[in-house]
Amino acid sequence: MAEIRRISVPKQVEKGEIFTVRTLARHKMEPGVHFDANRFVVTPRLLLQEVKCHYNGRLVFYAEWFSAVSSNPYLTFKLRAEESGEIVVTWVDDYNVITTAAAPIDVIDKPKS
Repeated sequence: MAEIRRISVPKQVEKGEIFTVRTLARHKMEPGVHFDANRFVVTPRLLLQEVKCHYNGRLVFYAEWFSAVSSNPYLTFKLRAEESGEIVVTWVDDYNVITTAAAPIDVIDKPKS
């Protein structure tokens, strides 16, 4: 299974608006407890352990994952729009392999009434 990382954010939001970041990591999330009877081995553990989100280089979200997280984990969280820039989500697995996905966001000033 090819590892695919996806991130989705609105293309444009108003300054100060709270918006949702949606992520999907295509990954087996193997907990290391499955026995392969044909080879007489336990399938090695391979989990995504950390998820980090940077908004214009500043860490704004962090999570640690454990063996109870399902395969192909889908994650959403909310951020407040401060300035235009880039949202970068990083996943780190058991073997310190790092994968990322990024998306631009355009923050506009609120219209004056």
